[in-house]
Amino acid sequence: MKYIFLDIDGTLFDHKKYAVPESARRAVELARRAGHKVFICTGRSCCLLDHVEEIAVDGIIAAAGAYAETEGKIIYEDNIPEDELKLVLEFGRSKGVSYILEGKEGIYMHSEIRDYYFEGEGKETSGHEFFQQKAVHGMEAYDPEREVIYKFCLYSLEAEALQEVERNFKDKYQFVSSMPERGRMHSIEVISVKNNKAGGIRKVLEYYGGGMDDAVAVGDSMNDLEMIQECGTGIVMGNGNERLKSYADYVTANIDEDGVYQALAHYQLLG
Repeated sequence: MKYIFLDIDGTLFDHKKYAVPESARRAVELARRAGHKVFICTGRSCCLLDHVEEIAVDGIIAAAGAYAETEGKIIYEDNIPEDELKLVLEFGRSKGVSYILEGKEGIYMHSEIRDYYFEGEGKETSGHEFFQQKAVHGMEAYDPEREVIYKFCLYSLEAEALQEVERNFKDKYQFVSSMPERGRMHSIEVISVKNNKAGGIRKVLEYYGGGMDDAVAVGDSMNDLEMIQECGTGIVMGNGNERLKSYADYVTANIDEDGVYQALAHYQLLG
C-alpha cells in the first residue's frame, strides 16, 4: 500500500478551467479502490477546500503542514500566537502592506486587498473567483478569541516592502513569494518555520505506521519542495515550477493533459 499526497492548486485544480479534471477525479477513485490511501496536501487552510470537497479522500494536510486530519480526527495543528501575529502585521502595515489571515473557520481579508480583488485590477485575476469561496470574510468577522490562524499572506504593489518584512522576521517564518498574475500585486505566503508539507505528511504516516518510503507526493510549486524531496516518490506536474522539476523522480504531463492520472498510472497505482 502507498500513501499518495496531492497538492490542489496547479495539481488537482486547474485555475485556467476553474475545475478539477475528470481524469484526476478518476485517478483518485481508482487509487483508493486499489487499496492505496489518498490525501489532499495543500497550502490552503482547511476551510478553503470548496473546489475539491466532492472528491473522496482519506485525509487532509492543510495550511502547508500546520494542520492534518484523517479518519475525521485532527491529528496535528499548530497555530500562530496572536501576539506574534500582531507584530508582523503591524510592521507590515507601517510599510503599506495589506494581508489575508488563514484560520480554521475562515479567511479574513484586510480592506485594501479585498478592494483590490473585488473592485480593482485584481478582478481580472483568478484571485477574484478564488476569494468568492464561502469561508472568505472581511477583517470585521475575525475574532481572535474564537479563531486560530495557521498562516497568512502579505500583499503589496512594492516588492521591496515585502522583502523588508521578510528580512525582519525570517528567523520565525518561511516566506514563499508569488509573481504578480496579470495585475501588479506582489504577494508572499508566510508560514511558521516549524511547518511544511513534508512535516504534515510525517504526522499522517506516524498515525498509520507508514514510512516516507511508502509516500508518493504530487505537486507543482516551490511550497511542494520538501514533500517532493522527502517522500519516497516525488512527482512534479508538467506545468510545474522548472526549478522544482529538478528534484522530481518523475515529471508528468500538464494538469490539462491528465497529469495526475498519468503520474499514478506510471507508478502502477491505479490497479
